[in-house]
Amino acid sequence: MVLLLLLAALLPEPAASSLYSSRFVVVGLGGSITHQCFYSTTPANKHGRKYWCRIAADGLCPTIISSSFTSNKYQGRVALGDVPQNGTFTVTMTGLRSSDSGTYRCGIGSTNEGLYASLNLTVLAGRILYWLLGEVWDQAPQLFSVSQIFIILGYATVSRPTQIIRGELHGSVTVLCPSGDTQNDQKRFWCKVGRSSCALIASSDGFVGRRYQGRIVITPPESSGAFKVLINDLKEEDSGLYLCGTQGLRGQDKPQEVVLQVATASTLPRRPKLLSGTVGGSLSFQCHHDPKGTYERKYLCRWRGGSCLVLLDDEGFVLESHRGRAWMSSSHPELGSSTVVLGQLREEDAGWYWCGASSGHNELTASLKLLIHKGKGVVPVERVQFLYERLSFLYKRV
Repeated sequence: MVLLLLLAALLPEPAASSLYSSRFVVVGLGGSITHQCFYSTTPANKHGRKYWCRIAADGLCPTIISSSFTSNKYQGRVALGDVPQNGTFTVTMTGLRSSDSGTYRCGIGSTNEGLYASLNLTVLAGRILYWLLGEVWDQAPQLFSVSQIFIILGYATVSRPTQIIRGELHGSVTVLCPSGDTQNDQKRFWCKVGRSSCALIASSDGFVGRRYQGRIVITPPESSGAFKVLINDLKEEDSGLYLCGTQGLRGQDKPQEVVLQVATASTLPRRPKLLSGTVGGSLSFQCHHDPKGTYERKYLCRWRGGSCLVLLDDEGFVLESHRGRAWMSSSHPELGSSTVVLGQLREEDAGWYWCGASSGHNELTASLKLLIHKGKGVVPVERVQFLYERLSFLYKRV
């Protein structure tokens, strides 16, 4: 059985385009790797030359294989396949030797110095215990804090294929994270891979990073142990390489690698995210969905700490705490919208809410924030929206 340890990280993203891939792979002698590179689907990238090279002692990167060339030295044990419509190309190397250990690049361009991502490949004989950026640890660490690094150790001949998830700017995505572990007490997590660590974004114990407040949910596990990560209000900077999984160092706890690509040429309108109401008053708003879609249920839920409690739905369900003061109706189904009315508003109603629509395993979601004020002197919602967007812009620049 080939012992495989994968610790993924990213190179800095070029300004005009992006390319993602795993950065560290350790395999057994005589084994093979299938390395995937993910790129943004611009016309230049789709039709550009794809290449795989190895960094030499002089710093140059001689081509091993490209879209139209294969080095004689590697004939018969290397292959390159490209799927432009998916924004992926794959390099397979077989019959790995100790001398194959080194740093490789997968990239796009007429030279081997343009758009690329690096991979550090180590081929070792025998049993590998722990590997962390080239250092051996003598004790298995547990899942570290957000500023530290996840150790991912598994025993497998074939790793899970990387999921490719595509979303639109301001839209939402659903990521299915297979687990294989049916223990509900296992911590579920979602982290973004960086240069030397995987920064924790959200976990099932209630942690949510500041930039994801109100727009990410980790669902409870299903009977199979699988769970979903729901993200909405997608931003361009959300594109990247992620890991989702459960805490633990056993084989079945091996995380899922996910590439998220956010299309900047979005057809989705940017809708107001802020609502304003007064204590004792009421308000109404629209929840939007694709009018061409088929949905089992449309709902409104209350977001707190990375989870979302359903308050009401279009089938007549209303949570006990909101009976008599919350309604939902499909006022314009042909336009893809439902009307939600919240009455007898209380101070504790302030916070984040999600409009949702379920379609199989997918959830179409959108977040909004409700502000509750006492008495008169309420700031108009248009002014609140302007101030919110201005503060968000300034926060990004800090």
